[in-house]
Amino acid sequence: MGKIISKAALGVILGLVVTISVGVFSALTTQGRYVFESIYPGVGHERLSTVFTHGKIKMQFLGFNTSDKITISKQFYGLFLRYGSHYLVIAKEQDTADNKQSLTARSFYIIESADKAAFISDQRGMFITKDNRPLYLNSVLLGKPLAI
Repeated sequence: MGKIISKAALGVILGLVVTISVGVFSALTTQGRYVFESIYPGVGHERLSTVFTHGKIKMQFLGFNTSDKITISKQFYGLFLRYGSHYLVIAKEQDTADNKQSLTARSFYIIESADKAAFISDQRGMFITKDNRPLYLNSVLLGKPLAI
């Protein structure tokens, strides 16, 4: 019985090591830049810029009102694992308006086709506007890859 458990544990550990190694290798060979946007009629629009450089990620999120004034700004700096179009990120999130910082984990997909790209995430949630209206953020932002 003990040998069966130790073989099973060895298999699980080996599987985790291989899975993490694939994600690390893919991240270390990744370089790319993207810009994504989404429009909310009558409220404003948002822009997400991302830079991937050999396992490091920098993301900047900007929310604009209908007058094109920035109403929210966040930056993310951290590390990522990549599995095809799926990215797993652990990063420091900084609210540049009042300098709050926190550690965050994110998961998203970037699908690229020709000169277009899509950012897909189910972690988007809701934002409360200044007039206390809920704004449900789009799970898909459209954009394009940029030259490195």
